[in-house]
Amino acid sequence: MEVSPSLEDYLEAVLEIADEGGARTTDVAERLGVSKASVNQAMGILADHGLVERERYGPVFLTENGMALAQAVQRRHQTIKAFLVMVLGVEEEIAEKDACQIEHVVSKDTMNRIIEFMERRKDA
Repeated sequence: MEVSPSLEDYLEAVLEIADEGGARTTDVAERLGVSKASVNQAMGILADHGLVERERYGPVFLTENGMALAQAVQRRHQTIKAFLVMVLGVEEEIAEKDACQIEHVVSKDTMNRIIEFMERRKDA
């Protein structure tokens, strides 16, 4: 399922914040630097896509599909950040910001090649 880069960021934030009690709208808003109204709107769209479950005024939970997509986004982010830091020597803080942008636009082929490169590098 295709979702916008912005919605991918919301899923990733829920994944990183959530514990067994889910993620609070306030925490997601703080993490992403957006308003609670923006979070509520995004969560409504994600719920319509079957990626999150939420109760009015309650925490947000990732569905199975939402979890899979959030984990894929997170893996892309972490792999790209590691590549930028370990291979290109980019400073950690800059790599974090760049990875957040690149993770949404990188093709599957390029991402697979980066993953393969990093795995070979790890095995060397």
